[in-house]
Amino acid sequence: MTIHEAIGVKCCYIDAKTGERLSHSDIYGRAIEFLGGLDEVARFIPFPMETIREKLKSDPHLNNTDMSRWDWASGFVCDGIDCRPTGQGLWMLYRKHGITSASNSEGVSILKEAARRLAEREEVPA
Repeated sequence: MTIHEAIGVKCCYIDAKTGERLSHSDIYGRAIEFLGGLDEVARFIPFPMETIREKLKSDPHLNNTDMSRWDWASGFVCDGIDCRPTGQGLWMLYRKHGITSASNSEGVSILKEAARRLAEREEVPA
């Protein structure tokens, strides 16, 4: 089963039940919940939250961080366009929840969405 099958998303970010187009955040939020929730997925975020909060100030997509660390946490080792699964990182959650097929980009998107949500959750009101 793929992540999109598990969370009811068809190609082009379409909800399988309603036919509505979903946002990137909605899709990967569903994936986070499917994999056990924010705290479960957050265990695999490859940077301390202090770093995440600082990096989010200049890039909401966290593309200003070391990609190889996201790849590893996603369960892949990449050399250019060649990515190989390691069975580590998010694959531990995937196996637990019946996911048998996932891409590195999906895993990185799940982790970055979890990092953004965790940073938002931890914001202290002024």
